[in-house]
Parts: sequence; C-alpha cells; structure tokens
Amino acid sequence: MSSPASRLLLFTLADSAGGAFFRPLSLKLSVQPGTGQLWLDPANENAYSPTWQQAARNVAAVGRRRYELPWETTDLHISPQGRKLLLDGRSASLPLFVAWVALLMGRPLPVPFLATGVVFEGQETLAAAPRDYIQGKLGVADAYVRQVYPSAGRVPMWVPEGSEYDPGVSSVLEIRPVVSLTQAVEQILGLAPRPLSGSGVER
Repeated sequence: MSSPASRLLLFTLADSAGGAFFRPLSLKLSVQPGTGQLWLDPANENAYSPTWQQAARNVAAVGRRRYELPWETTDLHISPQGRKLLLDGRSASLPLFVAWVALLMGRPLPVPFLATGVVFEGQETLAAAPRDYIQGKLGVADAYVRQVYPSAGRVPMWVPEGSEYDPGVSSVLEIRPVVSLTQAVEQILGLAPRPLSGSGVER
C-alpha cells in the first residue's frame, strides 16, 4: 500500500541576473511510518535554509499541540520538483501546515490549493504580509490559474488577514484572509483544533 502523498505549490521569490521575481515552486509531500521526523530531500542540488527548516519545525509543533493526529508515528518527506532550488523564508508555513494536516487526516487538498503565509517561532497566528510580497505572489498565482486551470472559474487563495494588497489584482482568484494556521485548517479541511490549555485564547 502506497504512503499518502500530495503536491504542494509554493510561490517564492527568486533571483536571476541581478533581478528578483516571483515564481511557482512545486513540492512533493508524503507521510510514512516513522517517529515524527522531517526529511528534506537533498537530491538535484536542492537546499533548505535554516529559516525554512525552523518554520517547518514550528508548524509541526503547532500541529502536535492542536490536533490529535499521528504526528509521532509518521515522518513527513519533502521533495522539491526542480533543480538547484533554495527554499528560504517562512511564507510556506501556511500551505505546508494545511497540507501536512490533510495528509495525516487522509483527506485531499482542494485542487488547485493556493496559500501563502508567515508564522513566527512559537506562534500560530499569521503575520500580515507586506504589499510588495503579497501583490507579487497574487500576480503569479493569477497567471498560474489562468494557464493551468483556465476553466476553473474563481479559485480560492488563502492569505494572512491584514495583508496589504490591491483587491482588484485578479479576476480569477477569490482571496480569503485567515487569522491563523488553525483557522485555515478549519476553513479548508473542516477540522477544528482542540482548545489551548490555560485561560488564554489564541485565534
């Protein structure tokens, strides 16, 4: 029996000939029996910055705290679909978290699944994205949907609440702001988190 797997699309900032631009980047994710480890495929000269690795570990910690799922008895394997790619930054936090929970639930992601969002260490609340970053990613997502899913109609894309962007940036994206990782999972997968211990409430 094959292990659950999915494809995850990220929107990343790339440098070329001294200029910067956004582009889509595809990852293959799979969960396999294990001990709660994160495996990052180094094939094809791909690399992962310490910041990216820490962001992945942080969303795993949020998942363990908030959902009764087999975090400790499975490993997540991540393999970029390309060559000489550097995964950097924290904006994969939102899509990676939702995809990881979906795999552990055995539930498919929406097709296409579009999301971007930064979460800082020890947090599950999403940080609002600066205009330049979110606007660039929305532009790439718009072009991707038009090219790959021309008949899909309006496609949801989840972004951090409070992000600054032009609401008229796209006629094919339905932009859905969310406050936190757990709110995104509840909206997308229908899974509510367990309450946090103590009297504090974190959205």
